[in-house]
Parts: sequence; C-alpha cells; structure tokens
Amino acid sequence: MEFKIAGRALLFALLCSGAPATPAVAGQAPFADFIMADGALTVFPKGDYVEPYSAIKALLVAHRLGVDVRSQARRFSSWIVQFQQANGPFPRICRSGGTRWLACGPSDADDSLAVLWCALGSEILPTRRELDASCDRALDNLETLWDPQRQTFRAVFGQAGAYFADNVEVMAILRDLRANRAMSRRHARVLAKLPTAQVMQAALRRNYGYNPDQALEPTAASLPPTPYAFYPYAVAPIYPLIYDVRTGRARQHDWQSWRDKYGKQWLAGTVDHFPWGLIAWAAYKAGDKKSARAWLHNAIQWKAQDRWNIMEEGVRLGLSNRLRRPARAHAVE
Repeated sequence: MEFKIAGRALLFALLCSGAPATPAVAGQAPFADFIMADGALTVFPKGDYVEPYSAIKALLVAHRLGVDVRSQARRFSSWIVQFQQANGPFPRICRSGGTRWLACGPSDADDSLAVLWCALGSEILPTRRELDASCDRALDNLETLWDPQRQTFRAVFGQAGAYFADNVEVMAILRDLRANRAMSRRHARVLAKLPTAQVMQAALRRNYGYNPDQALEPTAASLPPTPYAFYPYAVAPIYPLIYDVRTGRARQHDWQSWRDKYGKQWLAGTVDHFPWGLIAWAAYKAGDKKSARAWLHNAIQWKAQDRWNIMEEGVRLGLSNRLRRPARAHAVE
C-alpha cells in the first residue's frame, strides 16, 4: 500500500490491523474477496474501509495486465461516484452500522486520484459517458493542486506536501488522456488548463533532481523532504518505469540498477509490511520475468501472513494472467 501523505501513522496502524487476507479460489471473479455487494472495493478482504486511490489503481493495474475487470469497474464506479464532492475530490470511505458507508476523511493523494479516476473511464469503461462530468470535476480539482511557483502538484489542497511519485503518475496519465483522441475531445476544456508533459518533465528535474541518465534516484522524493522510508525514497525510481517515462533499454538499465540496490531485500519482504507488487510490475515491464515470478511465488506466504491488500491483489491477478501462458502481443502492459 502506498501511504503518500506524511504523518499518517494512525492510518497505517489501522490498515495493518485490518481483516485477514484469504487465499483466492481458482475460478473466482477478479477481486472477489474485496468487492462488496454494493460495488465497494475495500482495502482488505471484506473490510470496512475504502481508499479510492488504491481501489482504482488496483483495477487499472489488473486491466493493463490483461485481466477483464469491466464488471468490477462498472459496479465500483457506480458506487463511488455518489461520494464525489461537488468541487471534485473523493473522500476516504468507511463502513458504519453494517452496510452504511460514510465519508471518514480526505483520501490518499488527491492529485494522483484525479487522473486515475479519469483513466478508469478512459481505459476500462470508455463507453460510460455519464462519467465524463465526474472526470471533469476531478480535473478541475487537480488544477487547484498545482503550485505555480514550484511547478509541482501538491498531494492535498491546503497542504504543502508534494511527491515525486505523484507527479510522475499525473504527468503520465495526462499524457495518455491527451493522446486518446476521444478523451482529449471530451475533456478538452479541463486538459487545456493543466500543465503539459514538457513542463512537468522539466519540473521533475528542477524540483526533485530527477536525472536518470546520471543517477537512479531523484535527489528529493518529496517537497518538503520527509524522513527516510522505503516509500517515498526507494520506490521513487519505480514510477518512471511503470508509467513508461523510461522505456526500452533505458528502462531495462534503470530496473537492473534498482534490483542491484534493493532487489534482494524487496523479494525477501523485509522492506515494508506490504510486499510492493508495483515493483514486480516494473520488473515485468523491464523484461525481468524471473523477479516477477519470484514475487508471485512469495505472495502465497505474504497473503498467509496477512500482509496483503487490494493493491497487491491487483498486481497478483495481472502477473498471474501474463505469466501463466505464452507471451503474445498486447495493447497495454
């Protein structure tokens, strides 16, 4: 799980004490242990807590790795849209009284969440035009998170914190939305107000010291700097790999450098409570199927140890789908 906002120790403790993971049953529908009858996708299996960022990203990762999650995405989008605030952001949502759901605080990473929500509509549910207005509201809110002086997106309105990983995510998904002719037309008004990939790429170098041809990691993973932790520091170089900011030989080189520095501890599961499946996705995209398979193998143990959440499940579903059958051409990875 990615906890991008500093000072969320209480939230982390809540997640670590959540409902135990249950092994997937062969033939189950995707996310069967996480999706509720009303469409909510909980952080833990049949849990009491929904983090919109995590749910949407898990759906997108599984989708990009070839898993059909349209049914789950339709149900979840119909459920979550009722919680969107009039000015665009989505809250964190908790269960109250058995089946009732209530907003229970700000969501994790409003900047990334805005573009992920639009990507869900663009990539998984492109015919659901009723989501267009909701996407526009989310992107209008994203505009309010832009810091024109530092030229970076803040994670939450009214707070100073800005993250390298978030800004890579926003930059890449805005790039994809603009490259999609239908989406660029449908959201032309809001996309025109947001910074271009060129502006954001230059800001990544200026603000975070991102120069991958000289060093693997940016000199700063967040603004203002936060105490060292596996996230955001060691994870920062992974985001340009999973979002195709670095491709081809450059991506392979960066992945090899990252694996040499952190790979052993990551696959041993000693870097964090959660096993960071997003890194396994980066390994797969860089052509390192051996590491991706090793992560899948170790996932059995991590699930049994209750070190599991919807993000890890999304990667597990996707990599299991890709690695269980012969390689073939796919539109997205």
